[in-house]
Amino acid sequence: MTPVTCTIEPDELLGLSALVELDRTAAGGGTCAGAGSGTGTCTCTCTCTCTCTDAVRTAKTLMRTALADKLEQAGLPWAPSAKAASERAALAAEPASVMRRITGNGKARKAAAWLAAAALAVTLWGGYTRDWQWTGFRGNNQLWAWLTLLLFPVVLGTIPLWIQAKEYIGKGRRVIYAAAIAAWTGLVIAGYLIPLNWTGFRGQTLWAWLNLLVLPTAVAITMAVASMRARRPQARLRPYHKAVIAALAAGWIVTVIGGYALQWQWTGYAGNTVWGWLGILLPLVFPTLLLPPLLKWVSGNAAGRASAAYQAAMARTAIAAAGTSP
Repeated sequence: MTPVTCTIEPDELLGLSALVELDRTAAGGGTCAGAGSGTGTCTCTCTCTCTCTDAVRTAKTLMRTALADKLEQAGLPWAPSAKAASERAALAAEPASVMRRITGNGKARKAAAWLAAAALAVTLWGGYTRDWQWTGFRGNNQLWAWLTLLLFPVVLGTIPLWIQAKEYIGKGRRVIYAAAIAAWTGLVIAGYLIPLNWTGFRGQTLWAWLNLLVLPTAVAITMAVASMRARRPQARLRPYHKAVIAALAAGWIVTVIGGYALQWQWTGYAGNTVWGWLGILLPLVFPTLLLPPLLKWVSGNAAGRASAAYQAAMARTAIAAAGTSP
């Protein structure tokens, strides 16, 4: 492999140094007085050697993340061979099919979206006001029924976007999300206390909520973990992540004790056996705790060996670049 030496500007080096300091602080380490000074090249001579080394490592991580994203958008795996790149280029050069031309046309997609929205509005109107029996809407006239229908596809469609573009979500939009969550929480509370019959919340136990949320939550966790491992293979849970998980686990244990030993009716746990709990817990536990070691065992730790080979290649490239630099 031909060694490549690149030059970065001083402001880019300052940005890398800032990220290094943030990562070190988040990991519980101290700060470095010499951070941010250097000549602005990959083989810089910073006044703080540890910061320079960490800056190079951070730059490699950012480059790997950007490359992985671009390759994924192009439909290519990580470190594609020349043959795979040529085949993908040939495929992209082929004339677009009718379906590709339609889906790639912004006006056509917008027109289709408006038609679908109009058809849905007419169907809702007919189902609820004209009592069209074929719609089945009359028997599902509460918010709970719509949650059961829509929650999973909404999570499946939005979570990947939030994960991939979380760095570009502005503060204002985050505030809107927080306000929406607060409003939703208030609606749920009002649905039980007032009660609001149209919500269908009254009478739904904690067991029903767990069954409603388990699959979307499992999908969200799986996607988040997979994205984190793809972008940062050495990434670990932050302290606040662990605190949230511990708090949720402790709260769940309290409800289990209360539901079975103290007969808390609102939990809905009474009468549910271990088999029922497996249906709730396995979708959460399997992708996060059981699947990684199972894949490692089945593949013979192929991912680990591939990562080690990649790190060795990067180390050889860095040594060669340092040896050829003036």
